Amino acid sequence: MAELSENSSGYGGMKQVFTISLALFIIFLDGSIVNIALPSIIKEYSTDLGMASWIINAYVITVAVFLVFMGKIGDMLGRAKFYNIGLVMFMLSSFFCALSTNVEMLILFRFFQGISGAIVIPTSMGLVRTAVPPEKVGSAMGVWGAVGGLAIAIGPALGGVITEVSDWRWMFYINLPVITIALFLNKRIFQHLREKTQPLHFDVWGTITLSVTLFVLIYTVTKGPDVGWMSWPIIGGFTFSILGVGVFYWIEHKISYPLVDFELFTNKLYVVGLISNLLGGILLAGMMMILPILLTEAMEFTSLQAAYFITPLSAAMLITAPVTGRLIDRFGFFVPMIIGYIISVIGFYLLTSLELNTPTLSILWRIGVIGVGIAMIAVTSLTVSTVSVQSSQSSVASGIFAMVRNVGGAIGVSLFVSVIMTSFNHFSMVSIQDSIQQIHSTSLSTYEKSKLTDALKAQQVSFFDRNYTSHLESLEISKNNLGEWKKMISDLRDQEQKNKVTAIHYAFIFGMLLSIFFSISAMFLLKKSFRL
Repeated sequence: MAELSENSSGYGGMKQVFTISLALFIIFLDGSIVNIALPSIIKEYSTDLGMASWIINAYVITVAVFLVFMGKIGDMLGRAKFYNIGLVMFMLSSFFCALSTNVEMLILFRFFQGISGAIVIPTSMGLVRTAVPPEKVGSAMGVWGAVGGLAIAIGPALGGVITEVSDWRWMFYINLPVITIALFLNKRIFQHLREKTQPLHFDVWGTITLSVTLFVLIYTVTKGPDVGWMSWPIIGGFTFSILGVGVFYWIEHKISYPLVDFELFTNKLYVVGLISNLLGGILLAGMMMILPILLTEAMEFTSLQAAYFITPLSAAMLITAPVTGRLIDRFGFFVPMIIGYIISVIGFYLLTSLELNTPTLSILWRIGVIGVGIAMIAVTSLTVSTVSVQSSQSSVASGIFAMVRNVGGAIGVSLFVSVIMTSFNHFSMVSIQDSIQQIHSTSLSTYEKSKLTDALKAQQVSFFDRNYTSHLESLEISKNNLGEWKKMISDLRDQEQKNKVTAIHYAFIFGMLLSIFFSISAMFLLKKSFRL
């Protein structure tokens, strides 16, 4: 394994932390900035949403699949050297993403971006940890977590601005000067850093097994809301994933140089950090999906307006993360962790009171509260998992940590989408049944009642269709009853908008329940006085 030989001062200091965080911001940013530009990309390449979604998935899934493997290579080859290699690869793949002439080419280079991200993320965590003395690790990881959280949260807003004033390709062009500056700064801060390396030992079968298993798991989770959680393809995907984990565990105990040291999972601190990290990934990805849907589809804001509304989430995470790091340095892990869970529960509860006519300021501060809670959970779990392992294992441990977060993100989006769509479909059916009952109590003729009832029963309600009553308005109704029918259509349209908000309320309740359930893990931090 590679071991750090510190410079004469002992540590690189916060200068090293901030320099590493500069490049890390771009890596995390590319996981969310493209989302809001998908409509423009779809239009330019004349493709469909199913194909375009792989512009997102190719990056996120590749990062998750290769994180552990790249973390292991970083431990062997040397974190600083491998970190710079990852940055160069990311810069080149960003350039070719911007030059893509078709959607297939863009997806291909997003895949290479994902590999680069899988190199940078775990190695950067190791380099941040060794940049400061143990009593300041919490603050350093707070900065690391703040940068990552800010990049993920600010992505849609920045993407909206770039798409509005320029061209989506600049989302990739802006990576080039930032990475160039980071590489120049790295040369200065790493010049006294010496790393001892050992011969590389590749766990080929373990890497293949873990990669395939993770890909199938994430793909299965992302397809669950579309094809149904109880469908055979989904059941088969989960079954394959469980068997894959078993095979991977067997392989890792049979070889001399395993990809993952399972002794890591005997470390309760590390496991608690992973559990809370999983929740952090679920909640952040879920909120980044829920809020744009709430603001654009229910409250009918524009995409750019919705992007600005998410800014409080970014600001809250930016401010809270370093503060959380200081709390960890002073009080240990339990206090900031449990406070984060409590604030998350309160935040989700406050969001359940949002309505169609909620004032702007009221929306903004509620979003800010949930940002504080998620940031405290994320930074504390990151610090717990980082400081609780030996330095020689830090890159692998960091790779597992980041992999869990990415998997949590994929799971979060799918679970929250499933809750929203299931709730919305249920309430829409109830609304249609109420309208049918209302028809029978009107003065409409028997023929008109039958025709309108059949039309309502055949009504296909879509969450993302704002004109779902258009075909009802085109039905021929006698002039005497036309006003009454239009009133019913208007009421149905208004009720469907309310149904969207109610469905999203159920997603917020789901997030609140998840926070309560996961908070049980924080109790394990009480057994001893864990301090940095």
